[in-house]
Amino acid sequence: MNAYKLPRSQFFLALVVASSLASGVTEAKSPVPIKATIAITESIQTIGTAPCILIGNISGTGTATHLGNVTLVSSDCINPISATVLSFNSNALVLTTANGDQVFATYSGTLTTEGTVGAITGGYQIVGGTGRFSQATGAGAVQGVEDLTTGKGQIQLTGTISY
Repeated sequence: MNAYKLPRSQFFLALVVASSLASGVTEAKSPVPIKATIAITESIQTIGTAPCILIGNISGTGTATHLGNVTLVSSDCINPISATVLSFNSNALVLTTANGDQVFATYSGTLTTEGTVGAITGGYQIVGGTGRFSQATGAGAVQGVEDLTTGKGQIQLTGTISY
């Protein structure tokens, strides 16, 4: 028997093993649209020095396509740009689904104030997660409003997610 030829039973076994291993390889998923509406509450802590003049601690609840009911927690770095505009950024946003799976994201943007109301505009980048979202990626826009006296507001996330 030639050293390079496998007996038929060994060839069949090798084919089954190779097929099993190949089926374990996940293909990159196509991006799907995501839209979330989340009621938030933010509490502000004054630091007073760079790199963050203020720290915003945010929590919230809402719903998102492909995620269902979610809770949000985040902490962001806030700095004034002018008397009516603040910049914010974070690398610590976590959306947790009802079953405990999480989506991790970074974001940045501005809060433009008019009286006691702030308009939120920015963008986000999905950078991973846990469970079914362990390989999640995506990006999109953040829009919203916040009452500056109570810290209560609402944000909308629109964009795409792949997982």
